[in-house]
Amino acid sequence: MDNLKNDILRRFLNVFWLRPETALWRTIDALVMRDFVFDGPSLDLGCGDGIFSFIRAGGEFDYSFDMFKSVSNLDKFFDKVDIYDHFDERLVNPVVTMRPDYVIDVALDHKETLLKKSATLGLYKKLVPHDANKPLPFEDDSFNTIFSNMLYWLDSPEAVFKEIKRILRPGGKAAIMLPNSTFLEYSFYYKLYLKTKDPEWKWLERIDRGRIAENIKHAYDAKIWEESFKKAGLKVALHKQHLSKTVIEVWDIGLRPLFPVLHKMAGKLTESDRIEIKKEGIDLVLGLVEPLCSETWVTDKAYAPAFHYYLLTK
Repeated sequence: MDNLKNDILRRFLNVFWLRPETALWRTIDALVMRDFVFDGPSLDLGCGDGIFSFIRAGGEFDYSFDMFKSVSNLDKFFDKVDIYDHFDERLVNPVVTMRPDYVIDVALDHKETLLKKSATLGLYKKLVPHDANKPLPFEDDSFNTIFSNMLYWLDSPEAVFKEIKRILRPGGKAAIMLPNSTFLEYSFYYKLYLKTKDPEWKWLERIDRGRIAENIKHAYDAKIWEESFKKAGLKVALHKQHLSKTVIEVWDIGLRPLFPVLHKMAGKLTESDRIEIKKEGIDLVLGLVEPLCSETWVTDKAYAPAFHYYLLTK
């Protein structure tokens, strides 16, 4: 288990070396769903740039590739602008050192730029641009397996659950990740400013950048989520909880406030220097982050984890 964890964490750190807190979260997600198998026809619902599913499938990139070479709008970083919503084919050119163990039949996302990035990975057979707030553009009983970790961003997760039930084949499975109600409580911005309206903490808006206030539209305990599944005609085959209070608090700040400066410094390095420093940074951070890389955390026994992982069937 430790070898698997370290291998996955190193692969994510290679991609997110300037934001190791993101690598921490992604690694724990991958470990929690390590037993999920994509049986075709398969769907990645809200694939984003495809990086998570690529690494989770066993893929690995060369040190010359990372998430940050193609970002833009860093001058608006603290104005809630999506710095990853940019595609330049000269800069998005991943060098793959290990192909994924399988391919996924269909990837769906509402952003064309993210689908273009996904297309460079060789993980997906078909890319579908579509807003998942609308009925999904698939026939009934289309997929044996579905994965999604973004449904809580949508206006009505329950409506999407009904769509998942419709397009899932009998005997098929859907792997879904959703925030627990505790997720908000572990956010410094939420508990110190949004709840209290104390102007002393208003500065946390610059760190939150709209993540909690605008993106996390739904965060519920297991009872509420499972009532929504039942109404949609879905049954819970497996339920796990992960992402401890400690992990969320580390992720909530991390290196995020320093990122524009770190990115600027990295951009001034020669390619060889960038790779050398990146390797040293990964080795250093690995030892600091790996102990946190657990579904549970010994100091958090009194606190419910921040996320749910569900395996759903019809």
